Amino acid sequence: MAQLSGRGGYFKLRGSLLPIKTATGKEEEAEVEEDDADDAEPLDALPEDSSQLAFCQPSRRTVIIKEENSQKEYEVVGRFPFIDPWWKVNIKVKNAGSKYYVQGQPSYFLQTHPRNNWKAIIALFFKACKVPEDFKQAFFQWLHEWLPKSASLNFEQLEEILNRFMVSKRDSVKDPKNTRDFDIFHHIKNSYAGKAVLVALNFPAILEFLPTLLPYSMSSCIGWLDWSEISSSEYESDKLTKLNRILTEEPWKLGFSTITRKELHTYIGEAPWRAFCEFTHLLDKIPALQKNALIIYAKLQKRCRDWGHTYEEQDELMRMVPEMSTEHAEQSLAFMKDEKIVVIDGKLVFLQKLYEAEKNIAWVIYELIKKNVLKFHVDVRKVLNSGAHTNNSEDPVADNKLNEEEPCEMDQEELNSVSDVQENVEETTNETQCETEVDPDQENAVELICSNPVTIMSGKGGCGKTTVVSYLFRYLNRVEVEEARRACEDFEADLDTSEEWETSRSSSQLNSHAGRSESPEVLFTAPTGRAAGLLRKKTDLPAYTLHQVVYSYYSGAKPWKFSKVKVLVVDEGSLVSVVVLSRVLQLLFRSAQLAKLVILGDIRQLPSIEPGNMLCNVFESLKSRGWSVELRTNHRAESQLIVDNSTRISQRVYPEFDAVLRISHQSKTWPMPSPEKKFIFVVLSSEDDLVPAVKALLKGGPGLEDAEQSQFISFRRKDCDIVNELCCQHYSDHPMRNHKKQLQFQCGDKICSTRNAYVRDLLPNDKSCTKNDKDSGPCVCDKCFTREDCLSGRSPPSHENDDDTRLCNGDIFFIEEDREVDARRLLTIRSTDNSTYTLLYRGLQRVSKIQHAWARTIHTFQGSEEKTVVYVVGNAGRQNWQHVYTAVTRGRSRVYIVAEEANLRKAIVKKEFPRKTYLQKHLQDAFMEKMDSFEETFSSQRNVQGEEDKICDSATHVGNNCVNLEQATVSDEIKDDNKVRTVEQAELSLHSGGLKRQNNFPEDSSSPSKVILITENNSPLGTHRLQNLTLEGPVPKKLFPL
Repeated sequence: MAQLSGRGGYFKLRGSLLPIKTATGKEEEAEVEEDDADDAEPLDALPEDSSQLAFCQPSRRTVIIKEENSQKEYEVVGRFPFIDPWWKVNIKVKNAGSKYYVQGQPSYFLQTHPRNNWKAIIALFFKACKVPEDFKQAFFQWLHEWLPKSASLNFEQLEEILNRFMVSKRDSVKDPKNTRDFDIFHHIKNSYAGKAVLVALNFPAILEFLPTLLPYSMSSCIGWLDWSEISSSEYESDKLTKLNRILTEEPWKLGFSTITRKELHTYIGEAPWRAFCEFTHLLDKIPALQKNALIIYAKLQKRCRDWGHTYEEQDELMRMVPEMSTEHAEQSLAFMKDEKIVVIDGKLVFLQKLYEAEKNIAWVIYELIKKNVLKFHVDVRKVLNSGAHTNNSEDPVADNKLNEEEPCEMDQEELNSVSDVQENVEETTNETQCETEVDPDQENAVELICSNPVTIMSGKGGCGKTTVVSYLFRYLNRVEVEEARRACEDFEADLDTSEEWETSRSSSQLNSHAGRSESPEVLFTAPTGRAAGLLRKKTDLPAYTLHQVVYSYYSGAKPWKFSKVKVLVVDEGSLVSVVVLSRVLQLLFRSAQLAKLVILGDIRQLPSIEPGNMLCNVFESLKSRGWSVELRTNHRAESQLIVDNSTRISQRVYPEFDAVLRISHQSKTWPMPSPEKKFIFVVLSSEDDLVPAVKALLKGGPGLEDAEQSQFISFRRKDCDIVNELCCQHYSDHPMRNHKKQLQFQCGDKICSTRNAYVRDLLPNDKSCTKNDKDSGPCVCDKCFTREDCLSGRSPPSHENDDDTRLCNGDIFFIEEDREVDARRLLTIRSTDNSTYTLLYRGLQRVSKIQHAWARTIHTFQGSEEKTVVYVVGNAGRQNWQHVYTAVTRGRSRVYIVAEEANLRKAIVKKEFPRKTYLQKHLQDAFMEKMDSFEETFSSQRNVQGEEDKICDSATHVGNNCVNLEQATVSDEIKDDNKVRTVEQAELSLHSGGLKRQNNFPEDSSSPSKVILITENNSPLGTHRLQNLTLEGPVPKKLFPL
């Protein structure tokens, strides 16, 4: 019988999986929305190619399990990587109605000697291994003649019997044409289903423990199987053999990725301490030192995840493990330090990855400042005015050829002559434009970007951060194009242009533009797909997620598409993880030509849910040097009250409402505010008033008539579910869930993607199979390629020339059409920019993980904005002023706050919890040149990155507190900080802080300000060389053939 285990109704169930029936074995539609607890390794952090399938948990399925003692059948729902009838499982389940639900992960055991229906089981196994049908028929016919009637076939004998069958068949053919004929075992050892069985036969511990210890990596580990290695003399050096030895002898090593990466030379993740606790016989094999280390490591990770730190004080860690003696705890910390699992700096204990990430960011910033090779010479006012007037006519090209500068003893007069062409272009571009009033903060920001290698720009929504950057780089692009055009015209005017020149010039232009689209020099990025989409929409320039930049480097494409990047622009900096930014900066600095970094964001918004508080740390560090600028002027006339109130909230001052609507049980109707009202407080007398309040707003609230122009936001997911249900009934006239409590999607629904997915992967697969009939191997065409093929190690069909359009995590869509074609349900969805796609419903459900999106949590909607926003505060709980600030700044023209007044006041006055990060200290040390050499810092990681660089692990929620900079009246000190400083001026500040930099200036320069910089004009068309050609030049005969 099944054994009862612990409280809560959970019991252990051990039994065999039965063959899947028609209605079972399918993925549960009711479980489309995943719990956060299941997402220990978020999919967004995985490689964006087919290899990511190896690091995904299987979907929830319903299977039938026959308990081995009582023979009772249980219908069980859970995540089962294998559902085939040759497996036995050991799981913990809980009864809920007619079904049982799995707690945790199953352990697998192979039924090596199936007693009943062994022929049917072997036939199903052959089918799973994609054995050709004629091979199967021939084998069973031969087996019927060869095998005694009383005997049965089992998996332990299978290889030997299959080899006998192959030999007998080949002997019967005089001249075999194909050495693969009747080689059934070849199909088994190269298929995922077959590899899993072979692993279970040779390494049973892997299938027993790995699904629980490393659920995301088990499939990829099975894919390692190379039967030729297992059968050879190098058997002991095989990765699976090493993994099996670790499991059976030193299982604690799986808890530390640093150790397993050294021994296996690949990244497989980390087993959490709670997973080890599921197996008492594994715990017995772990020495006390490593057991204590695992406990402390788990406590440190949880502390970072819960409170947002990159480190914790050693004394605090000791208090977190009261059952452990101080001596044992210190020994465990020393062990982890020696193994480079943690870093100990004085009394501070860091997670190794977070420490290195913050340190590398500091070093790249310092190296950019030290080199400072890239400057732009522009008229700032012309940049801002031309951008405003030519926004609709400019060529949206993101990859601009930029001017590089090196210190040189060139006369100032020569420098002026170099920029004459540029100045003429500026005059031509703006001769018909009237100058408008320029925001001094924006003017300062442009000058900072042009003059300095690193610029940090902060400001509220509507202050023009993105506008400033897009205006500048589009202006530089127009100058470049105009310069090339004028050079060509001047050259053609001086010559009797030959046909050869015309052909060459056309070819050069085509090649130049083609190359520019492939290899940008200005790279616009954002931390999320939604933010990148908004950045692309605002700038009309290509934009990428930071993860895309990392993954593209490891995709194998040569040359790297970002190898010529000189300027990196990062938007929504408050959302950026230090781990991801560190990797991007390393790649661009080491493998591209990075010379300038621009980070945009709002230092008052909520920091990243991942490691670090990058924006605030860098902003504060560079502020004293004049390289951080804050844009303080709102440029949206309709949102001035929103901006004013966000300022009050950032000062933890109660906002001023221009309308107040009180909801109470005494009345069933409430007067709605007029459309002129912009900041409205909907006061709840109790939490139970949320439903009538939302219904009242939906019925007559200004700005909520159209779901496309409005958005509900909440701190709690529970409140989001309530609001989504009400909105679903109001806007689409149907309940959010059906009678089976499954999410249902119909025409008119507002939905969002919660996973990044390529559109090509969601399209109906109408392609026909392209397999060659003479090929006995499995087909891997677009129609036949499956997840199992990928896990078996086969390369997927190439998509190099396919459209790379993606549905990004957070993108919002509206369902336009719902129809069924060829027994497949298709949804036509429309994005907020009016792009439409007709996609498979099942793909949207399983890959994109679509959800209703009338209401979103504040963390998932951060980085987005909408015309009208309704913020449901709910129970204040852990909310502070940053949550309220972030929510209200999502609204462009109108904001509703729905809350009990006491909860709202409590959230606004509550201080943010200070995050413990070290980036500011690393920056200070870098400027003081106290850190190790830059090359040593990078080289120390090159040997340990390996596969981990391909997988941007989700780090814990960490960061550091940012001092509130908002003041009602800007002080003289802040005004001074916002003034533009050139590199030379900032040098004084750097030296005053103790920085000892090597002087590379010529000896005859009395001061840095007298050093002359030369601009090297590298035109994409090569016309800078034509400009300087004269008849007295050394190559006249090459231009004028005799």
